[in-house]
Amino acid sequence: MKTQYVYDHYYKYDELTEFLQKLAQDYPEYCRLESFGQTDSGRQQWLMSVTKLSAGDFADKPAFGVNGNIHAGEVTGTMCACHFLDYLLTNRDDNEVDWLLTNFTVYCVPRITPDGAEYYLTTPYSVRSIPKMYPFEEVQPGVQPEDVDGDGVIRKMRVRNPEGAFKISPDDPEVMIRRAPDETEGEFYDVFSEGLVEGYEGGELQPAPGKHGNDFNRNFPLNWLPENKQAGAGSYALSNPETKALADYLFSKPNLCAVLNFHTSGGIYLYPPGFKHAKEADPGDIARIKAIGKMATEETGYPALNLLDEYVGEAAGSMGIVGAFDDFCGYALGIVDFTCECWDLVNRAGHPSVWPRPANTPDEEEQAIFTDAVKWLKENENGEGYKPWTKFDHPQLGEVEIGGFDYKHTVQNPPSDFLQQETEKHSRFLLRAMKTLPRLSWTDVRALPAGENTWKVDATVMNLGYLPTSAMKEAEVLKTAKPVRVTFTGAELISGKDCEDIGHLEGFSGVKGIYTAMGPSTLGHKPYSKHMSWVVKGTAGTEVTLSASCPRAGRAETCVKLEKGTEV
Repeated sequence: MKTQYVYDHYYKYDELTEFLQKLAQDYPEYCRLESFGQTDSGRQQWLMSVTKLSAGDFADKPAFGVNGNIHAGEVTGTMCACHFLDYLLTNRDDNEVDWLLTNFTVYCVPRITPDGAEYYLTTPYSVRSIPKMYPFEEVQPGVQPEDVDGDGVIRKMRVRNPEGAFKISPDDPEVMIRRAPDETEGEFYDVFSEGLVEGYEGGELQPAPGKHGNDFNRNFPLNWLPENKQAGAGSYALSNPETKALADYLFSKPNLCAVLNFHTSGGIYLYPPGFKHAKEADPGDIARIKAIGKMATEETGYPALNLLDEYVGEAAGSMGIVGAFDDFCGYALGIVDFTCECWDLVNRAGHPSVWPRPANTPDEEEQAIFTDAVKWLKENENGEGYKPWTKFDHPQLGEVEIGGFDYKHTVQNPPSDFLQQETEKHSRFLLRAMKTLPRLSWTDVRALPAGENTWKVDATVMNLGYLPTSAMKEAEVLKTAKPVRVTFTGAELISGKDCEDIGHLEGFSGVKGIYTAMGPSTLGHKPYSKHMSWVVKGTAGTEVTLSASCPRAGRAETCVKLEKGTEV
């Protein structure tokens, strides 16, 4: 795919800002860059709006949202969002892209948590969302992750312990296997994160609770539950300035129809609900989302699955997933929502993804995945990203061994050599997904004489898109999507209304049909169009204007002159 930039590394905050500012500066007829929020450290949460402004303003067209990096370490999401922006603007004169930007708007938030991502990219540490102490105010006792050998990466650390649960495999010295219940002789180990022991006074080692447990993707209002019920939930819903700003941004864009949220990793597209079973949602909404998800699979190879039923399964328990951004979009706002878990080292290593994940996968299966993942890195990355077990004189524990994956750049995110292909396939899907948005149009417009200086104006307004003008039927229940409004101007009305809300129109997804051995048949369906009539008084040659508008379906306008036999 033709772009201006090469996607071979992960942008820190300053480079991301420069990238966005340069696009906005170079393409003022398409772009507007603004900050919709600021972190406690003073970094901006950037929003890039993109459309062809000569064909209408951002707010006057149906919009598709693209978000990345709600979790600090999932920096692939930022690069996927940047690639899509780059592709759209680089290829703005291409027929397909020109049509998309003429009819639709893109709202792009490449990085929701700039503080967390900067910490992740500039230190050896991992962090869920932000580098703030939570839920504990002080560092807790136990093994805390630390780059003790100074190689810039926090890996695994194995420590000899006669009570240890693991031993070195006799078949492969890199593989740790579980100790058998009757094994009493030999060398046994505990395996922890590479790190230092907080509060160590000798004796038994335990992993320490994490320092930075705040999870932005559990901080949204829909079905929010406190920390004792849901780890990472925050003090209260939208308690973080970043999540509050994100929610405010969504509410400020009534033309948003759909969003794609980029996460890592797993190689999968997910769709809500996650707090209830899919069978409890509107069946038409689920059918439409499945059809769009099929396109995601065609372009990326990643399956599209429901969050609760097909991804998490029984592991979610009776309460399902709570406080998640996906559900907030889909079932508080009525916006079509997908979450993409980019990248999957397991698949690259030749092992199929299994969802929901089994509760107790046999050790042998996990060991095979580990071995093949190391093999893949050796074959494709010259062994970069994996370090064999290496002896190290630990300042507290004496001799230990440190080794394993560079998790941040092999498991959680693709090695830089594979970033470009990861970004491209998601951009291909986005180009197709945008075409599903609702789109208003007029047809069969005519003005016919009905007496002296009297005319009957007939017209049909229709939705040419795949999605209904509400984007989701859930939005009609929630009343978060305004209906289609039709206005008439230019002549004195005898009958008919100069302004009328006509409700919502189906998209062509609502045209029901079956296919049998005898061929296809269209079945009854809800209307995707509405016939309108007015009787007006005016002189011949007068021009009247019909306008239809809906935040999630855009604006369509047509004019017709009051002349004998006039039809457009």
